[in-house]
Amino acid sequence: MKRKLWTIASAVMLASMGFLDAGPARAEHPAGPACEDITWNAALLKAFPRAPAACQEVVVRDGKKYARFNAKVTAVAPDTVTVRFLNVAGDPGREITLKPGPDARIEIGGKKVKYATLKKDDELTFFVPEQTAGVISDPDDTAASTIVL
Repeated sequence: MKRKLWTIASAVMLASMGFLDAGPARAEHPAGPACEDITWNAALLKAFPRAPAACQEVVVRDGKKYARFNAKVTAVAPDTVTVRFLNVAGDPGREITLKPGPDARIEIGGKKVKYATLKKDDELTFFVPEQTAGVISDPDDTAASTIVL
């Protein structure tokens, strides 16, 4: 009798585990919005249609969404900086040119630095606020740089 109860209890437990582990219950929605949830600036998307594919993640601050990107500096000029997007795997993508605002800084190695101090091959992290064609170094920042379209 004990063996029969043990067998039934085991079968019920395994069936329950299979039920809990199957189908939609297994697919979890991320804690926040994903890159495909951003409303992209139309002019930005027209000039850079693959920008969403280079988006690393979405950060939300005060109800506003920001797409995070990683890039590598390819050229530095007196008024502009050219960077190459890196996709999620770290592979290089398309180049964009940024025109830094007067007080704009960019994050490199965890520090905010002036664009003028950047060098070729520096790796950067920057954010594009939803529906804009500009970048900022961090969602709490206000000094923006313009993406040259």
